[in-house]
Amino acid sequence: MEKELEIRQAVRSDLDSILEIETVCFGADSFSRRQLLYLITQAKGIFYVVTDKGKVIAYSSLISNAHTHNLRIYSIAVHPDTRGRKLGQLLMEKAIGFARSYQLKKITLEVNVTNEAAIGLYLKNGFEHIRIINNYYADGSNAYYMYKLIYS
Repeated sequence: MEKELEIRQAVRSDLDSILEIETVCFGADSFSRRQLLYLITQAKGIFYVVTDKGKVIAYSSLISNAHTHNLRIYSIAVHPDTRGRKLGQLLMEKAIGFARSYQLKKITLEVNVTNEAAIGLYLKNGFEHIRIINNYYADGSNAYYMYKLIYS
């Protein structure tokens, strides 16, 4: 990991930076400020940010379900200006580590079928396609539902 980079749990004061990344990465499918604040402060899971010299440049939102023993990756986003630095991989490793530390059975996610970079990241980390979800996104595009088994 680059020495200027830090991964930590998000705090309320990160919200503006997270919202900027969310909007530039997901457009019409972006979470609102209120939704992001809930994910940072109240959701059952963890919200990580990657900072470079104190500036938030990437994040992941993970929600755990105690009943099913699953972890859902709600979002992994890297600001376009900082892509190519393996930040998505860093966040994926944190998500897998989180699932293992809480002995969760599997990790699930949805990803746009056209998002080749994200799909490649997930496949590289052992995720499998389960099915296509039609009209998943606001623009009518489809998503892959993917999962990775952690413990059987």
